Amino acid sequence: SQGLLDKDFQLFYQLGDKDVGLTALTHRPVAAEPGFFLALVTPKVEMRKESQVPRDVVLVLDTSGSMRGPKMEQARKAMRYCLENLSSTDRFAMIHFATTVNKYRDGLLDASPDQLAQGKKWIDGLEPTGGTAIDDALKAAQEFRSKDESRTFNIIFFTDGQPTIGETNVDKILANVRARHTANTRLFTFGVGDDVNASMLDQLAEQTRAVSTYVRPAEDIEAKVSGLYTKISHPVLANLKIATTGSVSLAEVYPAQLPDLFHGQQLIVLGRYTGKGPSALKLTGTVGKEAKEFVYELTFPEKTGDERGFVEEIWARRKVGYLLDQIRANGEKKELVDEVVVLAKRYGITTPYTSWLIVPDGPVPVAAAGRASAPLAMSEAAPAALKGGDGKAQMRVWDFARQAQNKPGELGTSRGHFEDKRLADGEGAKGDKDLKKSLDEAKAKKETFDKTNDALRRRDFGYVQAGKNGVDLAIYSCNLRNQARLEQSAQCNAYGRNCMEIGGVWIDEAFQDKTPTVVVKAQSDAYFRILDLQPKMKDVYRLGNHLVWMTPSGTALVVDTTDGKEKLGDEEINTMFVAKK
Repeated sequence: SQGLLDKDFQLFYQLGDKDVGLTALTHRPVAAEPGFFLALVTPKVEMRKESQVPRDVVLVLDTSGSMRGPKMEQARKAMRYCLENLSSTDRFAMIHFATTVNKYRDGLLDASPDQLAQGKKWIDGLEPTGGTAIDDALKAAQEFRSKDESRTFNIIFFTDGQPTIGETNVDKILANVRARHTANTRLFTFGVGDDVNASMLDQLAEQTRAVSTYVRPAEDIEAKVSGLYTKISHPVLANLKIATTGSVSLAEVYPAQLPDLFHGQQLIVLGRYTGKGPSALKLTGTVGKEAKEFVYELTFPEKTGDERGFVEEIWARRKVGYLLDQIRANGEKKELVDEVVVLAKRYGITTPYTSWLIVPDGPVPVAAAGRASAPLAMSEAAPAALKGGDGKAQMRVWDFARQAQNKPGELGTSRGHFEDKRLADGEGAKGDKDLKKSLDEAKAKKETFDKTNDALRRRDFGYVQAGKNGVDLAIYSCNLRNQARLEQSAQCNAYGRNCMEIGGVWIDEAFQDKTPTVVVKAQSDAYFRILDLQPKMKDVYRLGNHLVWMTPSGTALVVDTTDGKEKLGDEEINTMFVAKK
């Protein structure tokens, strides 16, 4: 949906004879520094019968008083969906908890039609009342685990609140679950609504190689549950580890703890590597009691071109997500914060520590007045002010950029936000409304991050771990940790500089009102001579024909479609690319 479609689409595939295939992409722009790798791990389309692992599933539902109303009916539907999608080799148990913990039966039951029908009737009779005994409920669920290691043991845990009965200390609850944990246990958590401790639910899932999911007040629990349940229905390989042989070593691998591999899904692993040359990449795991090993012959290059730079950028986003989770769970440490800031600035990643950079993300069209909105990439769109019309004089790119920095009342509410009066009044085409919605989301995100930054400095962990803000942060960091592709964004790093897209113009974050400028007309001889002398400027030019970019000399290079120099001497160009001393 975000493809620029500026070249032919090519699809590459290969045939493999292994039950699990692996494709690796590498990127190493500097030979003297560690490289980056991305591994796509994919099980065969056809699943062998012996690869199908029987499961024990325990469904745990919070029936405290706060679940009363539509949430409870949705939760019942979600529980019924889970029962209906058990296979004949599976077993199940059910628990509901409030002030006390109540089991459907004392042991695991076969997923026979009769047992499933009776289980559904029990679900229909559940009513919400009382407090939230999370620690006791988790203990009861873990006690259902059998000694048969050939079966996976899955707990699906629904809660809409924080612990209020029994053990309420989150660290102790996590420690209790960890002490009872085994290698074949997976604890999938569902936070329903905003009154949950998101950090606790994230850690419960992460320490058992599972997944945490959040259902916001306006969302459907059943839809979220069915989406995840379908994905985890057929495990192929559990307890995965990845390693290399020879002179090649892997480091900073994300996910830090590899999750299970499921049929119909693909596991994407990113990391850094040192060394070079041929190496056997070994993927190990278990299928029930049986250990499995897959070996793939790869070559890790000493240096590559820049055609796979996305590998490095996706790795950076995953690492930032991981670091933010560590800060949210354990508090600020200077070295972690410094690393987040460095990565965020280098790769244009929004974080609570760089929230002043926030602008709307995604392919937001900026429609000119009187023109139907089309789903254009932002870099192709230009604000109406630059085109004139409606009796207004045409604005130059650098004037627009200066106003964006210095006249927030006209162009936005703060640095990095663009909003003209027509959008603020809710007028204009559908594209304008889409932009206004995106702006509103960006402002809300900035407000959340600003408050988060303040709370972290006050060591107010409750604010960053629980409640609406805690859930917002959990979802954001989860998206970073699991990012699998680069998407169009309103901020990026172009040839070592962080730039923001404001109303169709890309502006270097360091640009100021009094910054000296050199204005070059797009597609002119001067434009292409700069590219001849500085080939890496292609990364800047890719942003579009309306941009302001800070050169190493401290002079802003302004590209405009209707104004600027059409000729530049080599000495003048070279001077712009000599750093100030």
